[in-house]
Amino acid sequence: MPPCCSPGSAGRAGCDRGVKDNSREPVSLLHDFVAQQHANVFMRAFSFETSLLPAGADNNADLADRVMIMDGIGFIFQLCEREPKVTSKAGDLEKWVQNQVSRKGAKHIQNTRELLSGYMGLSIVNHFGHRVTVTPHDPDSFVSLIVYRVPAKSRQFRAPRFKRSRNGGFVHILRDAEYFEICDHFATPAELSDYFEFRRDLLLDWDPASAAVSETALIGQYLLEDYSSAPSPRFESAAEAHIGARACEFSFVLDSLAAKIATQDHELADGDGYEILSELAWLGRHDLRALKYEVRCALDAVRSNRFELPYRIASARTGCGFILVPVTREFQDRALDALRSLAQASKHELDLERQVGIALWKDSEFVDVDWVFIEGENAPDPALDERLARSYPFRTSSEQRLAPVFT
Repeated sequence: MPPCCSPGSAGRAGCDRGVKDNSREPVSLLHDFVAQQHANVFMRAFSFETSLLPAGADNNADLADRVMIMDGIGFIFQLCEREPKVTSKAGDLEKWVQNQVSRKGAKHIQNTRELLSGYMGLSIVNHFGHRVTVTPHDPDSFVSLIVYRVPAKSRQFRAPRFKRSRNGGFVHILRDAEYFEICDHFATPAELSDYFEFRRDLLLDWDPASAAVSETALIGQYLLEDYSSAPSPRFESAAEAHIGARACEFSFVLDSLAAKIATQDHELADGDGYEILSELAWLGRHDLRALKYEVRCALDAVRSNRFELPYRIASARTGCGFILVPVTREFQDRALDALRSLAQASKHELDLERQVGIALWKDSEFVDVDWVFIEGENAPDPALDERLARSYPFRTSSEQRLAPVFT
């Protein structure tokens, strides 16, 4: 059995080994990786096995395992797993990482980049069962990752954290635990892309000093926005103090959006759910932190059945606005109409091209969520201006950049 396995060729390489109904049996890296991607609504919507990519009959090159593609953001993933039953002698793990992970894994990624570069457009079915149409951007700008796993009781060894090819391409190399730790901190594709850009620059500037610190320390340094210091274990505490991407109430909102998308009954992935998902995908950590805070405020008001004015932000990065409307019990039957009206008024007042509206209300012991998406130019509307002047329904707005503290 080959030591470097590929989900895209599971039937050839036997990569589904270890996926057992009996939870006492070890599971494969493929199993854990796919489960993590399925739990992330962005990856579930926009990531695909490379075996689904159309390729010419003369293209027999080995590809990486998975790709994530959406407008302006892309990832290429290669998975490698060391067979648990293989006996390791001195130096075997280093050789395995050098040959199977670094050399062959990077080659698979390069083959995938070359395949993607030949597409004018791509139509493919995602994990929700909807057909997604994307236009791959420059494949050389994709974030390239090799994630590898060795047996849990393997002796200590040092592996490279990246590989830089002769043509300047950069490939991140991560142990599986490191990759999953990163995913626990960052949820959106924009957050992940920003972190890996930081990681690339830091490793290039400070290697080999960076080899002496943990991935936790690199995450902490990124969260503190310290772009000039040498990597140091002292940054670990910052990452440990950070509440991760899934350990917050914002994950409840994402789960609601995933449920909305899953119920879409037509084949094409072009409904409002996907429009909203794309806007969320592009939110960086500052915008996302502000949105998470306002989600918490809105949920607190709803759970207390307390009237509060809508919460809203507008992202300077994307030009999209988000408005959260906490609805008290007496107005639940008018929640959707109120949400549409307030979202339209906010879009008009702030002169935004796109607006996402989120209404939250508590029905018995559960909190329900509804969504709207509005886009288009804002034509003059004297009647709306007059209503806003007569009865202003929003909080006073301000523009600020949030400090690098943890949420």
